[in-house]
This record gives sequence, structure tokens and C-alpha cells, in this order.
Amino acid sequence: MVFLATINKGDSSNFVMVVDFRVWIDVLTSKQATLFGLLARELRRVGHDVLVTCRDYEYTVGALRRFELEPVVVGRYVIGDSYDKVLGDADRIFGLAVYVERFKPDLLIAYPNPPAARLAFGTGIKYVAITDSPHAYVPSRLSLPLADIVIASNCIPEEDIRKYMLRDSRLVRYEGVDEVSWLIRSSPDLSYVRSLGLEPGKYLVLRPHEHHATYYKGLSTVFDLEKLISGVLSNDLKLVFLPRYPEHEELINKMPHPLKSRVVIIRGSYDGVSLTFYSRAVVSGGSSLAREAALLNTLGITYYPGFIHVNECVKAKNYPLFKVSTAEEAMELISKTELREKDVKTTLERIKNDFKDLIEVVVKVLEEV
Repeated sequence: MVFLATINKGDSSNFVMVVDFRVWIDVLTSKQATLFGLLARELRRVGHDVLVTCRDYEYTVGALRRFELEPVVVGRYVIGDSYDKVLGDADRIFGLAVYVERFKPDLLIAYPNPPAARLAFGTGIKYVAITDSPHAYVPSRLSLPLADIVIASNCIPEEDIRKYMLRDSRLVRYEGVDEVSWLIRSSPDLSYVRSLGLEPGKYLVLRPHEHHATYYKGLSTVFDLEKLISGVLSNDLKLVFLPRYPEHEELINKMPHPLKSRVVIIRGSYDGVSLTFYSRAVVSGGSSLAREAALLNTLGITYYPGFIHVNECVKAKNYPLFKVSTAEEAMELISKTELREKDVKTTLERIKNDFKDLIEVVVKVLEEV
């Protein structure tokens, strides 16, 4: 940590101190990569030294590289039972320790993240946690008790976060949702969409559910992905498919060629803001991509069976975010959606007026650490 101090002669009250932190950011998912990629650039801009680590999981590495960051990739997403996941976390702690010991960070910034939280706690590194998902019980229970500071949307009841925290930890609440930070720093690019052979309003984005994740444990869904895909393709729409697991791609691979030729499977990385802004609708088994779409005034549909507080916040401000249980319900919403022109500037201004910027909140918190 570097301290710079200047004192004007004859005026001891005019004391300025600038603190440059060594910040370690650990990334687990593509959503986190989008937010933390922008955060890392902002922290470096204001003078902090930043180490970005991540695991190898679907679009995570590619999303960071889109922001001209070269992350240290340690470990991978583990598909398996509880023992497999615990052993995967143990391996990841070992791998992270090598780079963290060399970098010697002052603090860690991460979502609920058991390997990073455990390593930070054991080595005396302050942990600033960001969370919008207290429903993810296992990572929250294993991580948030070790956090020095937790940052969460005030859409979430305070007790839903406090129950995981130690009494002397600090909770910072802000009026917003995570997706806002990258939306207000982006601009939809029609040329990107057309480079994929797509036209505005003539395609649907589909993101299947993360059924191997611990937050889906104990939940069941009757949503029929194959039925939705068939319904979309039979309604003169193309499909942009964002698979999470190998079995998701198998759904497309076994389709007849005439239908399969109208599916765009995204691999490596993608421009989510552009895809969601110009799409007819977005359907997701999670919530983040559906929220992102709704905030951009695109029909956002989630079939996650649990209750998400931040979704209710977005809906309360009359953004087009809907929850369904079946593919038939999703298709009914899509069929009722009218094509209309959207103005980028007006759309982004509305978001800025309705919500606070999480990245600004994090930077401010670091100034107070």
C-alpha cells in the first residue's frame, strides 16, 4: 500500500492522503466478469494495482478479455456431486495461493466465493464481498461470514444478508442492481448483431438454467427447453443460444438441419448488451440476462423457480421482466410482444435515473477502507 501526503505551508488543515491499494479480484462467472472487468479498469485508472483471477467456466475468460484484461485462470467449474465440488474448491485454493502470495494484495473483491474467501481470511487479506443472491445458500454461508464489508442492493431485505454476516462486519447498501454498471458504460452495436446474421426483433436469446449449480439444489422446473426452441423456430424467429453445459449443445445438435441452421450458438465471448437490446425477447433459467434485457426495454423472461428480490425491484419500476413456469407461458408472452423502435440514449438515461451505479459504490467504499 502506498501513501502519498501533501501539506500546504502554513495550513495544516489542507492535508491530502491518497491510498493506492493492491486489489485482488476473483471472478467465477461471465456476469461477474462483465462487472469486474469494468471495475478492474476503473481501479487501475484511479491508481490501484489490480490482480484478476478467474476459473475456466463458459464465457468467463472471454468476457474478461473483451475488456482487454488477461486474467490468471485457476481451476474450473466442477460438474459433479458435493464431494467433487468441495475437492474442486480445495484445488482452487492451492492454485490461487501461489499467485496471491506473490501479489500480496491488501484486499479481495469477490462475490460469495468459498475458495477466495477462505484464502483471504487465512492470510489476513480484507474481503469486500458483493452479493445480489442470498438465495445461493452454500456459497453465501461459506463466504459472507468471512467478509469485512458486504455490498448489497437495498432491493434485498437487510436480514437476508445480515443472517450470513458476523456482527462486526459492515453492510453497505445501495439503490440499484448489478447489471446497471455495465449497461450505462455500454452502447448497443447493431453491426455486431448483423455480423451474426441477425436482424433487430427477428431473433430470441435463450440462456438455459444452471441446474448443476448449488443454488438450484432442491428446486425443480417443468420448463421444457426443447418445446420453447421448437416454438421459437416455428414462429419465423432465429435463436441465439448461450449454452451453460455440454448437454445444452446436444439439444441443438440433435435437431433437424433446417431448424438447426437457424440457431446461432455463441462460444467464447459475446456482446450481451447488443444481443439483448436488439432481440425480440430474452429467456433465461437464471435471472441476470433477463434483468439486463428488461432494463434495456426488451422483454425479459426468467423461468428460475425461486424468488429473487432484485427481480421484484426491476418489475416495480415497470421494466418488462416476467417470471414463467412453462415454455407455453413464455411463448404466449413472446407472441404478444410488439416490435417497436427503441432509442439508445433514452433507454440508458432512464436506467441512470432509476438506479445507482455499483462500481461507483465500490470505489467509494475503497476510499473509506
